Amino acid sequence: MEAVRVTDNIYWVGAIDWNIRNFHGYTTPRGSTYNAYLMTGEKNILIDTVKRPFLDQLLARIGSVIDPKDIDLIVSNHTEMDHSSSLLEMQKLTGAKVLASKKGKEGLALHYPDLKVEAVEDGTEIRCGGKTLKFIDTPMLHWPDSMFTYVQEDKLLFSMDAFGQHYATYARFDDQVDEGILFQEAAKYYANIILPSGPEW
Repeated sequence: MEAVRVTDNIYWVGAIDWNIRNFHGYTTPRGSTYNAYLMTGEKNILIDTVKRPFLDQLLARIGSVIDPKDIDLIVSNHTEMDHSSSLLEMQKLTGAKVLASKKGKEGLALHYPDLKVEAVEDGTEIRCGGKTLKFIDTPMLHWPDSMFTYVQEDKLLFSMDAFGQHYATYARFDDQVDEGILFQEAAKYYANIILPSGPEW
């Protein structure tokens, strides 16, 4: 399993779930994908993890770029299990600090009492390996803990669940898939996941 290059020193390292057919009570006939990203450089940063049964996929894809033990920092944009349930294993493997929103830290503590998490305030910026990461609180853009991570130099947004679809595919970019299917799944996702939690969005 290989990582997929997104831009210079940033890779998709997530997992594909071909078999899931129900998520939050609505059907997912096309499966789903769990998105996680690796930034390499002076510091190696993992953005989110994957659902725990798919940890091997995450490790294999990271391993196609760097030794997973060389991850220096982990960002958790969302507490829900499809983003977070491999966090404890990744922290044990790497010793990396986990960053989350203030509500994210509270939520993660309920699920993983042994996880070491540092809260970041809305608008916080950090510099790592020539990249500037900005953390943006997006409460109730699904859950109270929701957060975006923005890489200023690349104009790249790690958007958590905001623009999601349940769609299992080897393709990673929207111009590589059928546009009709893409928008059908995006509309269904928005109606079932985003709209009920925060209609003001």
